[in-house]
Amino acid sequence: MNLSCLLCYQASPTPVCQWCEEDLFFFNSTLHGDNLLRYGPVGGHVKHSHYSSLSILGLHTWPMSSLVHQFKFTHTVAAGKALSNWFVHKKRHCSLPLPHILLPVPISVWRLAKRHYNQAQVIAHVLSSALHIPVAPNWAQRRGWQAQHMLSKAARQANAKHAFRLTKTGIDHDYSQAQKKQEQLRVAIVDDVITTGGTVNVLSKMLRARYPDIDIQVWAMTFTPPPKSTLLTNQ
Repeated sequence: MNLSCLLCYQASPTPVCQWCEEDLFFFNSTLHGDNLLRYGPVGGHVKHSHYSSLSILGLHTWPMSSLVHQFKFTHTVAAGKALSNWFVHKKRHCSLPLPHILLPVPISVWRLAKRHYNQAQVIAHVLSSALHIPVAPNWAQRRGWQAQHMLSKAARQANAKHAFRLTKTGIDHDYSQAQKKQEQLRVAIVDDVITTGGTVNVLSKMLRARYPDIDIQVWAMTFTPPPKSTLLTNQ
């Protein structure tokens, strides 16, 4: 079967050819650390009062942003799987402990009907298969239909406070099992893009309210840097 690179459209045995992959910016644990909340150009620009660590593959700038766009808006699932596989490689060389369960950020019923898949859930299932971590796909629900990427920074944060709710059972079973073993349950909220961190912070707050003894990580494919971020000049 003839394949072409999703970025340069030249013949390639992989979704992204080796030359285009070399042009991508990936966060590096040696340079940026494993927990990007401690790296100022990222941690200083995202809401993070309710989760303990943040792992991101790369920047939401071209050409990686093109892969995210293809994945979300043109049904190119191969782009999402390529991002997920790179993230798997990153986590295998990370010093942070792996979570016990993956929690994909939910999308609205309207958007799911239009897109036919939740991009965060696709990512989570690729990570689950490679890292042997179960996924809880129905832990939370999204209300309304307005997408976060259409809103301003202030509007994103306000919208996130009312857009989500935990389901009736949530992750009750996993939490109770961890309590019986006298272990702290570690979870990772999985999303495709982090911009302000408002969505994952609100979801983390909801989790902590119901499950006080829990450690929450956030895993995302890309981070959208602010316009004057040093990350835009240091790639």
